[in-house]
Amino acid sequence: MGALEGLRVVELAGGVGAAYAAKLLADLGADVIRVETDRDLVRSRPHEVHRWLNTNKRSMSRLGDLLDEAHLLIHDLGPAAASAAGLAYADLERRWPHLVLGSLTPYGMTGPWADYAATELSVIHASSWGNLSPSSATDPELPPLKAPGHHASIMTATVAAAAFLGATDRSRDTGQGEHVDFSAFAAGAKMTETAPAGATFQGEDGSRLGVKSVVPWSIYQCRDGLVQLLCVEQAQWEALLDMMGNPEWGTLDVFATNADRRENSDLVHLYLTEWFAEQSTVDLYHRGQARRICLSPVYSLDQLEIDAQFDERAFIVEDPDGLRLPGPGFKFDWPAWELRTASPRPGQNDGETWFAHPDDPHRDTPRPGNPAGAAHDGSTGRPLDGIRICDFTWIWAGPYCTQLLAHLGADVVRLESPEYLCLFRRLPFNPPDLPLTPDSNGLFQLYNTDKRSMSIDLRHEKAKEIIRRMVSRSDVVIENFAVGALANLGFSVEDIRAINPDAIVVSLTGYGQTGPSSAYMAYGPAGGAVAGLYAANGYPGGLPMETGIAIGDPGTGLTAAFATVASLVCRKRTGRTSRVDVAMVEAIAATVGELWMQYQAEGVSPVPMGNRDPQWAPHGVYATGDDEWITIACTDDTQWQALAKAAMQADGDAGPQGFLDPRFATAEGRKANEDELDLLLTQWVGGRDRWELTRVLQAVGVAAIPSIGPLELWTSNGQLEAIDMLDRPEHPVTGTRTVPGIPWRFAKGSNGLRRPSPTLGQHTDEVLGELGFSTEEIGSLRASGAVPG
Repeated sequence: MGALEGLRVVELAGGVGAAYAAKLLADLGADVIRVETDRDLVRSRPHEVHRWLNTNKRSMSRLGDLLDEAHLLIHDLGPAAASAAGLAYADLERRWPHLVLGSLTPYGMTGPWADYAATELSVIHASSWGNLSPSSATDPELPPLKAPGHHASIMTATVAAAAFLGATDRSRDTGQGEHVDFSAFAAGAKMTETAPAGATFQGEDGSRLGVKSVVPWSIYQCRDGLVQLLCVEQAQWEALLDMMGNPEWGTLDVFATNADRRENSDLVHLYLTEWFAEQSTVDLYHRGQARRICLSPVYSLDQLEIDAQFDERAFIVEDPDGLRLPGPGFKFDWPAWELRTASPRPGQNDGETWFAHPDDPHRDTPRPGNPAGAAHDGSTGRPLDGIRICDFTWIWAGPYCTQLLAHLGADVVRLESPEYLCLFRRLPFNPPDLPLTPDSNGLFQLYNTDKRSMSIDLRHEKAKEIIRRMVSRSDVVIENFAVGALANLGFSVEDIRAINPDAIVVSLTGYGQTGPSSAYMAYGPAGGAVAGLYAANGYPGGLPMETGIAIGDPGTGLTAAFATVASLVCRKRTGRTSRVDVAMVEAIAATVGELWMQYQAEGVSPVPMGNRDPQWAPHGVYATGDDEWITIACTDDTQWQALAKAAMQADGDAGPQGFLDPRFATAEGRKANEDELDLLLTQWVGGRDRWELTRVLQAVGVAAIPSIGPLELWTSNGQLEAIDMLDRPEHPVTGTRTVPGIPWRFAKGSNGLRRPSPTLGQHTDEVLGELGFSTEEIGSLRASGAVPG
């Protein structure tokens, strides 16, 4: 029995994002019926990618009366296309008032870009994510990069799946439908690490160019492979030098501090490059980890496939046809996830209907024509209203997870220790007119809106009673400490369940709770290295490169958020409580299915191909001026013809004749002559205004959008403004400043941020009072130091 058995979902075939959101639900037991359409991009993708994306689904040729008994419809149609198909929410609500519509579109269903054509290339660059990649680039003449495959679509679709699932579960209780209007562009923008804080709190523009904030932090060539090194702490740098035999150069003053090393990064890189070239990758990986140095192998997919950690945790699984596929980015402590059926043929299940599920206690939810369905009017609130989360997380991955849950309505209480202050409260992202304090930090404010904060010394003996009461009153306990750290404080999973048998326990770590590498450390960048993503990221013919954000952190956080919502739904429907184990390396490896299918088909691990696509051309980022770029993608011949005609018309008689070249008339011809095609486009767009080009090409249905930098995006973007992503809560210390909002909007539920990010310990007395502590007891706890501040 899957975690979501009894949930009925219709997926209208379209792009990769919608297919993946539906796959997440199907693999947990939902009955997902995929309705084939003539705009299905998934089945046309090379290397039979549909066999990964369509597991556990059924396929039908027409919609028919499926929506009569469906709980959720997922599609990626923009407003004009949805209206033309009769699938706009207003149309659906009239006929099926119980139904939840999850629309997963590039830009959202409102705003000036709502009907813009887009591909993954467009979305990742419009969100500034692509503009920030690759990390620490040195050549400004090379374009900013998207990540390989549909990595960004998979990441944003996971967030969408959490919102869709939460809204659908609430609808099953109330009988009232909902529209979850989800913008992949907004979701991508929200996870761009420090860039929004630099833009809105300090007026600075993030860039892919320049030295990283920490040195050393790079990928190095060993004699038998690649490793990634990241020394965040001074102790790690010193441990690295010790492992190297304490070379004499390591004692030089120019390398004494991180600031010194940043100033002399070229020299650091030179010395390390020489040393790494003589080392063995695997030996170095294990020796470095034994010293708590964040060394990680940069795996290709053939190396990932035989890695002992992935193997012991059975990450690679087989479908019923024997096809080996990546597993999920999370694990439950019971078989909630399973590949029950292989990808179906188109229309394979025509004539079938929904599976019977007599054990579903909500099978009698009001349906069309039932007057009870009209009894629920007004706001439906938020899906997780009434859920309390005991939040032990810190830095980025964990807080991003709990923020998404807070946006969905959960009461998230962060337990913060002033003695071990969260790194995001310490890094220098304060406004220039304010001193740096834990409460003036813009970076912390990005990922902690909608939460409460309680100060507590987790190691103090008297704090244990506070934690026990928190746990006893919480639905979910979430932590991202090292494996065993919470247990060492006296709160293992068994301890938590002894206090509250109904508590869902969620842990986020680098490598997972089990396996030979479970004790290894991993910062966010290591996720892309170990998961096989970086090996295919970079410029054609070049070495693997890192993405512009530490993708492991948000990837782990959003995976954990989805798994948490699924666990809550399962507990409500079945009474079963779950322990959720989220490993960063698996969370990212779960997103590389497209690369995996290429590896399975060709027998060779994918290598970097820049912004290009294995199927479509043109598909690139082209310079219009000094570090100004526009993305252009054509997914079929019709779009290419429209582009060529627009280009010729834009220049009149002087229009470039190359657009009429017969080599470019077909998709096959364009791919075969892609170098010449890219040169033609580079020459045409050079010197033109990128926004005017966007208007010209979008007017004829071609996916074109600038590669936007963070400062431009977060200070003046009309589309983000239109979908309420430029939220401006009033913070008690920094005042009214723009922070990322919520990448989805409800038609009936409440929207927008409910709280600014909390100051340190802002809600301590409030929460302690809710836990039953008297004023005198709170005073005693403060006096003892159990509650600092």
